[in-house]
Amino acid sequence: MFGISELLEQDKIQIQKGQVTKFSVLRSSDINKKVFNYLKIRLSNLYIEVLDIAKGNILTLMNLEQLEGWCFDTTESAIVFFNDEDDIKRGILNISEKYPKYYHSWICFSYEKEEYVFDPCLNLVCKKKDYMALFNIQIKGQVSAKKVKKELMKQVIPFQKGKINIHGIENVNAPFYRNNSDYKIEIEQGKIKKMQVYYHY
Repeated sequence: MFGISELLEQDKIQIQKGQVTKFSVLRSSDINKKVFNYLKIRLSNLYIEVLDIAKGNILTLMNLEQLEGWCFDTTESAIVFFNDEDDIKRGILNISEKYPKYYHSWICFSYEKEEYVFDPCLNLVCKKKDYMALFNIQIKGQVSAKKVKKELMKQVIPFQKGKINIHGIENVNAPFYRNNSDYKIEIEQGKIKKMQVYYHY
């Protein structure tokens, strides 16, 4: 997997040449500020520590481009703060001619009857139809927020006062896939109130 920072730098170069890229199209799309506020509220209690490199709220790390290479862990952590019917999609993106098969994971969610994509590792929030069209998506698997929450609670509750390691399996439709993170969770009235996630190799 190549670095997102490399893509972003390439994007800047192409913009300077007057060319429009997929990233610049999605980032310039008209997204209601209410959508960003919705995400800010939903994800306000999700904190991530990436190795010894960075730590903070997921949206802060997203804006600082510190979640590169952690798409499976990040989407599986974030999805538990979304509605049960929202889901994680896993598949292949056609980023460019140079990178036509980028294996990736992102979140699809609904807000006021419109479907959106939250992609913290590519630093994108956009309409689902635009994301799907521009990246010519090939979906390989998906899992609902409800299933991820259920599996997370099942594994964490016996160790609620401390960290627990969750190791994903090689099933693209599983709640946890290619994940190897530590979780510490606060539960209130049977729901996840706050979560800290520690990424490591």
